[in-house]
Amino acid sequence: MKKSLTFVIVILFIFSIVNAAQSEEKAKCKVIEVLEGDSFVAQTTGDNSQTMKIRIYGVDSPEEGQNFYTEAKQFLKEKIGDKEVDIEILTTDNLDYRVCNVLTEDGENISEILIKEGYAWWDDENAKDALTLKKLCAEAIREKKGLWADTSPLSPRDYRKSKGLTQISYKTEKKVEEKKESEKEKTVLKAKGNEVYTGTFSSTVPVIDASKINFNDTKIDPQQLLMKHTPTVARDETGKPIGLAVPNINQIPYANAFGFQDGDIISSVNGYPITDFSQALPLYEKLKGVKELNVQIIRGGKPINIPIRLP
Repeated sequence: MKKSLTFVIVILFIFSIVNAAQSEEKAKCKVIEVLEGDSFVAQTTGDNSQTMKIRIYGVDSPEEGQNFYTEAKQFLKEKIGDKEVDIEILTTDNLDYRVCNVLTEDGENISEILIKEGYAWWDDENAKDALTLKKLCAEAIREKKGLWADTSPLSPRDYRKSKGLTQISYKTEKKVEEKKESEKEKTVLKAKGNEVYTGTFSSTVPVIDASKINFNDTKIDPQQLLMKHTPTVARDETGKPIGLAVPNINQIPYANAFGFQDGDIISSVNGYPITDFSQALPLYEKLKGVKELNVQIIRGGKPINIPIRLP
């Protein structure tokens, strides 16, 4: 089993939604040790077993020394301690923990459970677009669940600040290295007039029904795809970002079936702009569970909408 693919390339994001079993890197793990109410140590199963520290996405549980620290840790231990879980690695944090969506053996989302039962804050700094977690946190506050029974609970972020402790921050999956100006120029696509289009599309591209595409013929290795098809930020001649350009799209399995061609610039999905790698993770949260994708591309200087119906 592989690690989860962080959706930094929109094209691979689309693939992973349509065919999660192949194009998402997911892993089944055995929980070895619960560290705190929002983190644990796990060992992946399979031939290439590895041990990793995991931080549960979108939540922030009380730090040691705070009220409900012990209760939150014990709650997580009861839910997943010494059990198998499914993880989906989204990114890493500044302490080199893997930031993951975590599901129990019964398919329950641990992030949602922790917040719903009042054992964690919604991490609005690192997961500000996780609207489900935001809603569950508001409900827990209203119902005075768990830690919210306290008159004025101090958030872990404020507690760490008061104690001079290291704050937690998620990294983007794509590591952006500093480049010389001459190197930066290579990522700039001269595309005068290709600014992100917000009007009505006159595309003649028919709806692509993903359920009719056979995904069983090719085994996708997301890591290899990321290495071979690392996207660049496409810009117009003024330097304004207009989307992501994925080199040699046609060589990516199923790209042609989805209607993509070499040279396409992917500028938005369902109206959400894609002009920076950091937008991939929030986009994942916004599009979870959708059945239709409208992918805006710029092809030959013209905006085209590719509608995709998901199974």
